[in-house]
Amino acid sequence: TLRRAAMTQVETALESGSAYGDVLADLSGMGVEVPAALSEAADGVPTLASLQESFPDAARTALADDRSAAAESGETGGLTGFFKSQLGARSLTPQEGDGTDAVLSRAEAALREGRLKDALSELDTLPEVAQPAMAEWAAMAAGRADALQAAKTLSDSLN
Repeated sequence: TLRRAAMTQVETALESGSAYGDVLADLSGMGVEVPAALSEAADGVPTLASLQESFPDAARTALADDRSAAAESGETGGLTGFFKSQLGARSLTPQEGDGTDAVLSRAEAALREGRLKDALSELDTLPEVAQPAMAEWAAMAAGRADALQAAKTLSDSLN
């Protein structure tokens, strides 16, 4: 019962973004082997809401980097390209294709639905020029996803 109560505290902390290191110490003291991914994130993980909130800024930067590289190489231009670049316009609904805008639109749609692993999988397909702008966001999202998976594994082992 104490193990389940502690696990509930860990799960609650993961949802709220709170630290849960002390609860992991309690679990370890009860003889429970805590997964490394859960221990590594014991100071707290970003909430899904904070990831959803921070995605647009990172996506705009990635898209701007892509558009800048395309303009420098002479792939795009004209008035439409100029306005898209200046306004930071991007697709807000899922788009087909393998371009930066399409990949980011699908990743954001998955994120809005809470499908963090799917969003990360989409980001893996970003063109190379757009990846650095999304790296920090992706690392935070991966940390959350790994901690959630580790918590599920631990919870299943306690049942």
